[in-house]
Amino acid sequence: MQEFIEEQKLLCEEFDSAYIKVNADDEVAIAVQTLDREPIVGIRKKVEAGSKVAWYIYGGELDEGEENLFEIVTITQLLEIFPDVMPYLALEEGFRFMIDQDDYEDVWKADS
Repeated sequence: MQEFIEEQKLLCEEFDSAYIKVNADDEVAIAVQTLDREPIVGIRKKVEAGSKVAWYIYGGELDEGEENLFEIVTITQLLEIFPDVMPYLALEEGFRFMIDQDDYEDVWKADS
């Protein structure tokens, strides 16, 4: 985790976001079965009551019914499953990112 802090801070600064510290036991929802699709998409939403999940991460376009593919994992588990998204996880609520294997990167704050 420590190795990503500086990169996270720089990314937050680059995209005009507050830095939100990421803890090893924070939880994200990830659709692991879709990670072979591109692009990889991450969305930071407001944490709902009774939940600790702020990030939703998936690959490609989700088809109807695929919302059920999400499983909850800790940041420590995410580091093992898909470390490429680690630099983005300190972005504040409302941010989204899109990346692919060809070094494409798009980061923005959604209007909502």
